[in-house]
Amino acid sequence: MDYDTVIIGAGPGGSMTAKTAAELGLDVLLVEKRPEIGMPVRCGEGTGIKGLKELGIPKNKKYIAWETKGEYIYSPDGKRLEIVEDEPNGYVLERRMFDKYLALYAAKAGADIRTRTYAMGIKRENGFLRIKLKHFNEVYEVSCKIVVGADGIEGTVGKWTGLENRTKLSQMTSNVQYEMVGLKLENPEVMEFYLGRKIAPGGYAWVFPKGEDIANVGLGIRPTGKDTAFEYLNRFISSHDYLKKGKKVGMVVGGVPVQGPITKSVTDNVLLVGDAARHVDPLTGGGMYNAMVCGRIAAKVIREAVDTQNFSEEFLMKYENEWREKVGAGLMRSLKVKEVLEKLSDEQMNQIGKFLRGMKIGKLDIKEVSTSLLKLPPEFIKFVESLL
Repeated sequence: MDYDTVIIGAGPGGSMTAKTAAELGLDVLLVEKRPEIGMPVRCGEGTGIKGLKELGIPKNKKYIAWETKGEYIYSPDGKRLEIVEDEPNGYVLERRMFDKYLALYAAKAGADIRTRTYAMGIKRENGFLRIKLKHFNEVYEVSCKIVVGADGIEGTVGKWTGLENRTKLSQMTSNVQYEMVGLKLENPEVMEFYLGRKIAPGGYAWVFPKGEDIANVGLGIRPTGKDTAFEYLNRFISSHDYLKKGKKVGMVVGGVPVQGPITKSVTDNVLLVGDAARHVDPLTGGGMYNAMVCGRIAAKVIREAVDTQNFSEEFLMKYENEWREKVGAGLMRSLKVKEVLEKLSDEQMNQIGKFLRGMKIGKLDIKEVSTSLLKLPPEFIKFVESLL
């Protein structure tokens, strides 16, 4: 074999898989189709400090733009729920640099990395895999024992190997975000979330500060057949004085799957990680932490598979079972909360906001927002049920 594992896609999930696998002594190839890892950015760039510490990712000013201490969550009537701590609990990253450094950490651990290299196909041969790759005009093959599909929602590893991971348009949000400067942020230490059908039907709008007067301003919507995400975002900005005077210096767009995890993420010699396995939180649209957690689990199972020379679907189900135990329950909780919220009118959301503002709900980690909501007292659940 040329490699124990070939990982296709150098996002957070792929790079964490490569880094962990290399640290475990495996021969690893990480392939990225783009010429520069981390580009283009398709992310709000917010994440929790706790999650990065858990994953052993060092704090580095080169990829941490700003620290935040909590959230303002606005109901459709403009009134807000304030959840702010005394100490920072979140980062707003420079994803371009964050992804690049994750790949650098993987390379330092011993992984081979090839950029501007496209995966063209996969074929089985004597119980192993051959991956067809293309770099500029050079087409060649490498062999491996296990391939990891970390190639995102548009990836083809699942399709090539019989894993159903297609996402219907109705199961995605359409997202657009500007990086803006010259803003007069009321509190640059908090992330802001705006709810409401008129603001972002089927999603929400956000303002994630990256400095005293810099922020990512964006939103995600479910396809309605009416206005585009651009139109909703431009209206949102123009309706807020502190935003409409800012200058746009960057823009990112992309789709986010919100249907929950796929039914099966493994088959013989194959694992799917991150967006390719739909490890995206259906409620928040965040997937970075889950992708890295699942990548680390994948690497450990690949090490065991190599040690036992067992690359069957039955053996690799250890990965499936472990990631479902670690993050799967949270993803399904988020899906249930999202489905409830989608049924609510703006007036009902206003009533819930008023109810919550009268309660002391404690800390809220945006990464675990659905878990936090389900920990609310029974009277809150009964109140929501009464609205439906």
